[in-house]
This record gives sequence, C-alpha cells and structure tokens, in this order.
Amino acid sequence: MRSPYKLMSVLIFAIALTSCASSTPLGNAPPRPLPADLMTPCPAPTKPPLQREATKEKMAVTVKLLLDEYGLCAGRTFELQEELLERGMQ
Repeated sequence: MRSPYKLMSVLIFAIALTSCASSTPLGNAPPRPLPADLMTPCPAPTKPPLQREATKEKMAVTVKLLLDEYGLCAGRTFELQEELLERGMQ
C-alpha cells in the first residue's frame, strides 16, 4: 500500500519546482555605485562661542556658518534622493 505522505510530498515538490521555473531570473549585473560626492558625510556643526566670549558679531558669524553647513547637507541629501529616484529605488 502506498503512503499518502509520499505522494503528497512528491506533489508539493513538483509544484514548487514548476513555480521556480516560471519566475523571472535575477539580473546578474551589480548596481552602479553612487557618486563619491553624494556619499560624503556632512561636516560636524559649528560650535557656538562660549557664553563669556559671545558677542553679537561672533553669534552672527556662527549662525551664518551653521546656515552654510545646513545648505551643503541639504543639497547633498536632495541630490542623493534624486539619484536614487532616477535609479528606481524609493
């Protein structure tokens, strides 16, 4: 007498084998690397002057430096986002 488990396992194996054959093959080419300028980390934020040395001019210069650093990082982030969207990665 035949075992129902043997027949069931052969049937499952056959179904699994045919489902793998109909799937699309993966591309074997590695993805292009991202440009190096987009992978550069953002600089550390400028530290504010000490309380006893804080003058209006020093604070204004510090705020200007922080805004420049923010603009640099925001630009890099935007360009990286655009590059990834162009490649189809979301």
